[in-house]
Amino acid sequence: MTYKTKFGFGCMRLPQTDANDPTKIDQELFNEMVDIYMEKGFNYFDTSYAYHGGMSEVALRKAVVERYPRGSYQICDKMPTWALTSEQDNDKFVNEMLERLGIDYFDVFFIHNINVPWYKLAKESKTFEYVKKMKDNGSAKKIGFSFHDNSKLLKEVLDEYGDIIDVVQLELNYLDWEDPAIESRKYYELCVEHGLDVYVMKPLKGGVIVNLPDSIKEEFDEFNPNKSIASMAIRFCASLEHVKIVLSGMSKMEDLIDNCDTYENFEPLSEEENEFLEN
Repeated sequence: MTYKTKFGFGCMRLPQTDANDPTKIDQELFNEMVDIYMEKGFNYFDTSYAYHGGMSEVALRKAVVERYPRGSYQICDKMPTWALTSEQDNDKFVNEMLERLGIDYFDVFFIHNINVPWYKLAKESKTFEYVKKMKDNGSAKKIGFSFHDNSKLLKEVLDEYGDIIDVVQLELNYLDWEDPAIESRKYYELCVEHGLDVYVMKPLKGGVIVNLPDSIKEEFDEFNPNKSIASMAIRFCASLEHVKIVLSGMSKMEDLIDNCDTYENFEPLSEEENEFLEN
């Protein structure tokens, strides 16, 4: 297995020229980051209709689509589920996304952020049926949904639609793995039972895992001074067999370099490291 293919570039927190305005993306820095990422043999980009007020897709077009041949990269985009009001909206949003990105098909297409109220909107708008047609007609190579709710709902969605999708994108990290309130392990196991690939978002729990008290940082340093806290968390996710992509949202060059190093010299998490993280 090549772990290198698991490193996905998340485009939700791109570098900005104005910290208070998410639509002001630092295109020059983003281009540089993309070039290093691609040079090192990585190629998966994850965006959404909603990220950076719609400008994430535009920045991706400028950094990747206009500068690299189409077969050399993969793009995942997501339907703004919360904005669906009718079946016609499926077409409307997909066409807008394709135009913003400057492509004619998605490598992966998700129904974004399935939870109790938005699952209802997706069902009413027949969005699961719509994305199946996207796969049938070649406008999406793989289809699925990203998920933000409890395991009871996940089981319900998978029992209903698990046979037509390829992937589920989950919030998954070592802090939540055994947490009874979040049930990361249960999510993962449900997807495996249905024969689905898992893509991981928030492997650092939105930054919580790296913003630790000094006493815990010292424990990490003592355990292994040569590995960053972020790299341990990412290796936890990427070591799971059915995880095919682990997304990292990177707004700084240092984050990109650290992540590239993790995957270029990838070592699956050892038993000793697993025990350390559990503690």
